[in-house]
Amino acid sequence: MRTRILILILILFPTGKLLMAQAPELSPESTISLLTCGPGPEVYTYFGHSALRVTDPALKLDRVYNYGTFDFNVPDFYGQFIDGKLYYMLSVVRYKGFIPDYMAENRFLKELQLNITLEDRQNLFNLLEFNYLPENRHYWYDFFKDNCSSRIRDIVVKATGGKYLWPPEPKEHLTYRQLIMPYISLNHWARTGILLMLASGADEKATLEQYMFLPDHMHRLFAQARQADGTPLCKPEKILFNPPYPKPKGNGLLHPYTFFSLLLLVSFGLFFYRKTPERLAKTYYTIIFALSGLLGILFCYMWFFSGHMVCHGNLNIAWAFPLNIFLAVTIWFSKIGKVNQLYSKAMIVLIFLFLITFPFWKQKIPFEAILFCLTLLPGFIRFSGLKIVGKGKAKNQTN
Repeated sequence: MRTRILILILILFPTGKLLMAQAPELSPESTISLLTCGPGPEVYTYFGHSALRVTDPALKLDRVYNYGTFDFNVPDFYGQFIDGKLYYMLSVVRYKGFIPDYMAENRFLKELQLNITLEDRQNLFNLLEFNYLPENRHYWYDFFKDNCSSRIRDIVVKATGGKYLWPPEPKEHLTYRQLIMPYISLNHWARTGILLMLASGADEKATLEQYMFLPDHMHRLFAQARQADGTPLCKPEKILFNPPYPKPKGNGLLHPYTFFSLLLLVSFGLFFYRKTPERLAKTYYTIIFALSGLLGILFCYMWFFSGHMVCHGNLNIAWAFPLNIFLAVTIWFSKIGKVNQLYSKAMIVLIFLFLITFPFWKQKIPFEAILFCLTLLPGFIRFSGLKIVGKGKAKNQTN
């Protein structure tokens, strides 16, 4: 008897799972729309957001399928986020519960209703419901390759059999770094941090289809997509909410260019002004050596231990070297002055090589990195034991 029951369960279990994944049958009045949301106040919202809306008056259905949801219940959420190994998940909410948060943050909302057949709508709805099953709703997030927008692109292509044609490829493709620039420029300090962290992977040229990792570009390309007979993929755009575009943050003296330029002026001022108290000079160079060393440790961690592939092989480590943090401490101990001199000379050579060769690298180096690199140079020269020639006699600047 038990054997028969077990066999019956094994037979019915796959069927039951299939039934769970089977979505209700949509009526001819049903619609599926692409929702595009504008940038928000937090760094992770700077790039906007995308979701799919499914409506059917006959089923009293108005749902939003959102691939951009964090699962805060996973163990070590923040550690996984930093490591680039974070699960995102598909969530489903009512449309009326979806839009208020975006409106409260003054984020624009646009809608493109997909001009697809009832059969394709049903296919898409079935796939969304299948993806929403507990065992299917999680995925490994990759900002450039697999995110809340690219997932929508892929599922629409799958549901429609890929019969809709995207616009022709541009003559000159943009890189991932170029594509995100308009969005990270909303906050100049966040822009600086992101550009410093990105390695050469961000400087690969993206295809037009890959542009759709950004919601704005996906919205634009969906609006331009056509069938072979010229039928558009979407109906005309509908503006749901259109507030003023957010203003950039971090101007004036707080702008990174201004800040790093001031550091550069102070560094060269201490270098050329001979009467500067030694303790003051050491204190200043301790700070910038320590800061560059900490950046180097971060670059190394993201290179060797994180899952963020676009941070692997970051050549900014040429100036933000982790051992700079030890120099920040040891310049106060005269007994190891020879070691400091040797290390400083090696860093002078490395920095000059960096400054000469970086224009030829695949990885694009932000201007802030150049400023900070030049800021470090006088400090390394000061503690290298090299003679500084000025008016009058030469003088050794060592510790």
